[in-house]
Amino acid sequence: MFWKFLKKNAEQPEANPKSAPGAKTALPLAFLQKLVPVGKLSPEALQALNVSIEHFTPGQIIFNRGENADALIYLYSGRVFLEAANGSGYTVDEDTFTAYHPLSSHADHHFTAIAKSATQIAYLPLSALQHSSNAALSHNPLANAAAVPPELADSDFYNAFCAAFRRDELRLPSLPDVAFRLRSALQKDISIADAVKIINLDPVIASKLIQVANSPLYRTVNPISKCHDAINRLGLKATQNLVTSISMHNLFRSNNKLLNNRVQQLWRQSIQIASLSYTLAGMAKKINPDEALLAGLTHNIGALPIITFAESVNNIAYTEQELDKTIEALQDVVGEFILKKWHFPESLLKIPSQSGNWYYNGDPALQMSDIVLLARFHAQLGNRQAQKLPPLNTLPAFAKLGDRALTPDMSLQALHEAKQQIAEALSFFRT
Repeated sequence: MFWKFLKKNAEQPEANPKSAPGAKTALPLAFLQKLVPVGKLSPEALQALNVSIEHFTPGQIIFNRGENADALIYLYSGRVFLEAANGSGYTVDEDTFTAYHPLSSHADHHFTAIAKSATQIAYLPLSALQHSSNAALSHNPLANAAAVPPELADSDFYNAFCAAFRRDELRLPSLPDVAFRLRSALQKDISIADAVKIINLDPVIASKLIQVANSPLYRTVNPISKCHDAINRLGLKATQNLVTSISMHNLFRSNNKLLNNRVQQLWRQSIQIASLSYTLAGMAKKINPDEALLAGLTHNIGALPIITFAESVNNIAYTEQELDKTIEALQDVVGEFILKKWHFPESLLKIPSQSGNWYYNGDPALQMSDIVLLARFHAQLGNRQAQKLPPLNTLPAFAKLGDRALTPDMSLQALHEAKQQIAEALSFFRT
């Protein structure tokens, strides 16, 4: 009887047949190219990745919350439930938009992953995440013809803009005079009195600076009425950032009625991202909120020269779709170029490009680009683009905030209320 029992068990298949640790598995290139963000790598780089597959039966735990992650993990086939600490979670099915994003991309798993059916999990090296981010940031259509979107390859408008950029013939937005003078002066050791003299050259900016100093942003009790008192309350660094932010509104103008509508839409988007960036920086307590406000306002500055160019070309026909696609393709690299000309600090220079790359992870510590990236993510939660967003818990920027600052369960309503607290203070940007 004992012998029959052993023989019967030996004939049964293994409950969890896994590939040997580190064993390379050839996955279809078409599947690898769908993965976010590693699919941006070249076909050669994708096929060279050390990929392995493990099989799980229904009910098996794929990884536990809190465990160290030593790979980039994707669902290859089947169904997985990702369970949070409070028991809530979400299901990921194969061949869906969510399945092409990593189940986990952090040093530690934030969820417990449970197989809900016969499931295959693909493991890719963590280094692929950084390589794909670097590939995205070096994806410069102005310098690399291979990076030009196929739909724009024959666009007269796109090619004319690129040619004007290379010849340095574009009308680039200039940092308003008061903001430029103040930023230049603060590179030296100046007094509050010196700053007051510069700011008072523009009475509108001086007035709005006093307004923001009296706003809920700074939780003030005693109102002030003088520019000197405003700077004293805010500090020179915050004053510099706020003066730049206030003066930027004048850049968002166009004489063409249709294009001006587009520019004003950009400005409203900037205000929204700035508001969210300020809120998230305050929650994180690791990033200066005033600088985050400015970073949010400048994240799409690269779109302005493209719209200005559209206003100036009467002999080149273009469609609205061409304009949209050109902005999408070029605003990051043009934005960085503008911020360099404005002599912005290094922490802000890469905002246009890094804050649009969901899986960018250039530094283990929370960076300004992480704050603006999360602000852009939350700005899309309430619109039709939400269905194209990756799961929040998979973003490297999310992990850097810390468990208490923000959770995937945080409702849109809670964030909306946080925005409302500073809506009145930000109203001066709209006038």
